[in-house]
Amino acid sequence: MRPRAKWLLTCFLSLCALLLLINNYLYINTYAHSSKVISRFQERKRQTKPELESRSPQQSPERQKGYTIEVNVGLVVVHTTVLDKNGHFVSGLKKESFKVFEDGIAQNVSSFSQEDVPISMGIIIDSSGSMRNKIDLVNKAALAFIRASNPDDQVFLVGFNDQVELLEDYTNDIDAITDALENTVVTGGTALYDAIYLGVQKSQNGTKPKKAIVVITDGEDRDSYYKIDELVSKVQESDVQIYCVGFLNPVPEKGLFGHWSKSVPEKAHDALLRISDETGGKAYFPQKLPELNTIVSEIAHELRNQYSIGYVSSNSLRDGSYRKVKIALDPSLAATNHVRYRRGYFAPKAQSD
Repeated sequence: MRPRAKWLLTCFLSLCALLLLINNYLYINTYAHSSKVISRFQERKRQTKPELESRSPQQSPERQKGYTIEVNVGLVVVHTTVLDKNGHFVSGLKKESFKVFEDGIAQNVSSFSQEDVPISMGIIIDSSGSMRNKIDLVNKAALAFIRASNPDDQVFLVGFNDQVELLEDYTNDIDAITDALENTVVTGGTALYDAIYLGVQKSQNGTKPKKAIVVITDGEDRDSYYKIDELVSKVQESDVQIYCVGFLNPVPEKGLFGHWSKSVPEKAHDALLRISDETGGKAYFPQKLPELNTIVSEIAHELRNQYSIGYVSSNSLRDGSYRKVKIALDPSLAATNHVRYRRGYFAPKAQSD
């Protein structure tokens, strides 16, 4: 290499090293400053916990009756989806095809079925201002989803912008839901985490054996009382499957140091994925609005074709601890199929005297 070329290469490498040092210095100081800012503003945007307040007429006592059910706390039921390599549902498997582990310890399967079980289900729709051009198709897809579901399902409808509102309480009256959708007002911000948190809470109070919510949104959370970690803890302690459909903005191109931080669409993507994965549901990120019809059809079909696998935990301690669950297929099936299920649950706590 010529001396001048060698000198230029040395200068270039030195400049790169200097830029990296400067960037690291700025990053560390910015992070430290951000940590101080975050700690200074740990208080919530809103001091009052959100609640679902219905704009529907007051429900009759008969309709409100029976929202809580007795549960055999010793039985852990895991609703499990089995898919082949092409994403098609695999049906007809036997109990012997599955192995269940809790915190790495094998469990004895005591109940097993694959049947269309009625669901207590919530449909949670983003009604923030950015949804204005999407809301008509979203409403039609929501109605198509309900029509494709089990007729014995009980459904409630939630709309959210910077507030969360129960638009229609538990019902199987398609006309009531249609009316609520048609009267949705599209405006305001996005309290996504609050909507999911309250939707999970509401679904848990349903009387049907399975619980699920479907969330349709086009943005990241901006206005919630609850934080993402609080929401994840809530979904972990529930038995509610969560399906998220996110119409997110494209991820922008990153600069030289962009890998050190995530863009807003990336954060929104990761949040929806994390929430769904914890519950055995699924997150969808369609590129075009018409894809929604296919997605809701797939979700309805999945909910009606899952395996319900139950076991009594070999860990009899009532300590409130989080326990990881693993569902494994027989080795002869595992190579060509995969399973989706909730990742774990919180054990019940012993009641203090």
